[in-house]
Amino acid sequence: MKNFIEELPEQINITVTKQDLIEFAEAIIRNYQQNQSPHNLKDNETGKSILNVSEASELIGLSKSTIYGKVCHGEIPHYKKGKRLYFKTEELEEWLTETKGYYRKDIERAASDYILRNPRKF
Repeated sequence: MKNFIEELPEQINITVTKQDLIEFAEAIIRNYQQNQSPHNLKDNETGKSILNVSEASELIGLSKSTIYGKVCHGEIPHYKKGKRLYFKTEELEEWLTETKGYYRKDIERAASDYILRNPRKF
């Protein structure tokens, strides 16, 4: 392809219609969709709502051993059928977003509010 482009003259006049652009965009989208790995797509694009450990690991960005540890301690939502573990995509996404990290100023403000509402009695 590169050689073909290099052989073209310096100036080219081309007429492109609206339909040509639409067809070109659709071809790019089709090519992109065909080359995507199913593991890189979200649940609603793949239709997959039940994941195994490897797929869950890729979805949430944790190693398999970390996931097994969290399952063992009951920290992550999971299902077990025989010796196999399964996860629901929706539940994993909820689990990821349920605990908000707090900034130091938020913690200090909450501590000040608590002290004001609950004065110590000596």
